[in-house]
Amino acid sequence: MLETMLAFIRENDTCVLATSTGHQPHASLMAYLPGDQGRKLYLITSAETQKYRNILANPQVSLLIDDRRSGEPEGQVKALTVGGRCAPVPEAEQQALKERFARSMPHLTGITADPAAQVLEVKVRTLQLLAGPLEASYEELP
Repeated sequence: MLETMLAFIRENDTCVLATSTGHQPHASLMAYLPGDQGRKLYLITSAETQKYRNILANPQVSLLIDDRRSGEPEGQVKALTVGGRCAPVPEAEQQALKERFARSMPHLTGITADPAAQVLEVKVRTLQLLAGPLEASYEELP
């Protein structure tokens, strides 16, 4: 089941990112790039956003990836909840990842060119896949 979950990450590119300061949750629609065969996800955002400040204060995040756009009947929608730790990637890796975002997702050109943009890395720790309303699978990564 783990490989199915990691493939789901690799096959999609949009998620909802949930962050928190510990007091108030914050959800953001995000584009992402998979890394390390789906065991990492890369996000890009401005360092001036609430989500960025939340991540610096509390690196524990949750992401929801689903396949609503797949055209499957409503009861067949799959949703993957990803839990992990998030942090800015090292400065030496920022530019190459920004260029990868720009190539893969031209609609993000504005943010990839923004000097305040930061690429974030989510190291996947937990995965829960829902296939319809009743079927669930859970995996933890080391």
